Amino acid sequence: MGDRGNIEIRQPGAQDSLFLYTHWRGSSVCEILANAIAKGRNGDPSYFTRIVFDEMVGKDDGSTGFGISVGNIEDNGYDVPVVSWNKPDGKMVIVYRDTVFRPEAFVEMYGGRLTKTRQLV
Repeated sequence: MGDRGNIEIRQPGAQDSLFLYTHWRGSSVCEILANAIAKGRNGDPSYFTRIVFDEMVGKDDGSTGFGISVGNIEDNGYDVPVVSWNKPDGKMVIVYRDTVFRPEAFVEMYGGRLTKTRQLV
C-alpha cells in the first residue's frame, strides 16, 4: 500500500540519474516539481535538486516515506517527470508523458506557485 512516485533528475555530466522517491505523495509529483521550479535556482542543478527534495519532504522529519536512488527506480506507481538541462544552452527542460516542457509551461500546467518577481533561469 502507499502512493509511490518519483521525480528523475539528470544532472549535466552525470552518468546516472537521481530518483527522488515519495512513498505517500506519488500522485502529487508534478505539483511538487512545479512548486520547486517556481522557487527558482533552475539554472543550478545541485541546488535545484535539493529544492525539489525539500518540496517533496516538506515538514516531515521522519526516517521513512522518502528516498534517493541512483541509476534506477526502486518503487513507483506513476509516470515519472524527468528534469534535465540542455547541453547547448544549459536551460532546464522537463519531459513528462512524452511532452517536453520549459519550466514556465510546466509550472503553468501543474500548478506551481509562480510569482511575477521570480525569474525562471
